[in-house]
Amino acid sequence: MFRWLRGPRDGLAEVERLFMEMLRDGRQVFDLAMQARLGGAAPHEVAEQLHATEERTDEAEREIRRRVIVHASTHGAQELAASLMYMSIGKDAERIGDLSRGIFNIAERVGPPPPGPLRDDLHALRGRILPAITGAGEALRDADHDAAEALIVEAREVQAHYREQIDQLLREEMAVPQPVASALTYRHCGRIMANVLNIASAVVMPLDQLDYPSPSNDP
Repeated sequence: MFRWLRGPRDGLAEVERLFMEMLRDGRQVFDLAMQARLGGAAPHEVAEQLHATEERTDEAEREIRRRVIVHASTHGAQELAASLMYMSIGKDAERIGDLSRGIFNIAERVGPPPPGPLRDDLHALRGRILPAITGAGEALRDADHDAAEALIVEAREVQAHYREQIDQLLREEMAVPQPVASALTYRHCGRIMANVLNIASAVVMPLDQLDYPSPSNDP
């Protein structure tokens, strides 16, 4: 049962593996959700795979929590910081799946937006978020400060963009169908990038500043 505790890093190596799997699954859930939202696939065609993958991320987050608690209690202060970090970013990875499911729920209710600038913009946003999800995990795994800093910049740019899009929708400056559904889609995409930002920040920021990489102006 406790073979993974053979050495001081063995347990966290398994936690790292689970975490990377969570991000790969989260990326897939987001991809499937955006396919449904943007008309690349009918919701019923991807629903089973999406829900099964999202449930797998939930279970992996619980397994990470269990392993981290045992690991920290066994190895004490020398592993406390790493243990707390994985508890924090494990929740971020799980939230990516939750928020992606929210996008899928929108797709089920209203379908895709019609062809036009807004749909094109959401396609472009999808193309920025997909590589960022797994890129954050790779930066963490490799302790790559440059990659993490680049992802933080990218995440902040995406957040600024989605806030501006929501502001235009709220002010009715963007005359589009599905204004509420579009605002919610942008909101979910922005929150996914906020979780990506938190994961990337674990590479370059002290533990006490995780989840607070910059002031938030979220609508």
